[in-house]
Amino acid sequence: MERKLLQIAFALAGLVLVVFGLAGVLFGADFADLSGHVEMDSYFRFLKGMLLAIGLVYWSSIPAIERHGERISLVTFILVLGAVPRLIAVIGHGVPTIGILISLAGELIFAPLLWLWHRHVTGVAQRGALA
Repeated sequence: MERKLLQIAFALAGLVLVVFGLAGVLFGADFADLSGHVEMDSYFRFLKGMLLAIGLVYWSSIPAIERHGERISLVTFILVLGAVPRLIAVIGHGVPTIGILISLAGELIFAPLLWLWHRHVTGVAQRGALA
């Protein structure tokens, strides 16, 4: 049952990442009301493409979720490490939008909690296989 709930959580997290990633890729800087800057648009689309890719990695892990620890650890590390500079910017310059705060919560709280839950479920599965 816990494995199934974890798979659902990964499906939902992947959906959020894919939707926001795809929207950013398709609409570029206009999606965040930052239009008019070619460099910003390019940078924005690149980062949203990364978000889209992480969502697809989450989805690809769902069928055999207990066997994808390295993959899940890597994307969690990427999300957390990417969020640290964003947090530094918020501390140094203030909160630009509620979207940034929601992103930070997802990257610094939700993603690590999902990773920890995955580690727990994987450990239970391994102990069950050894018994």
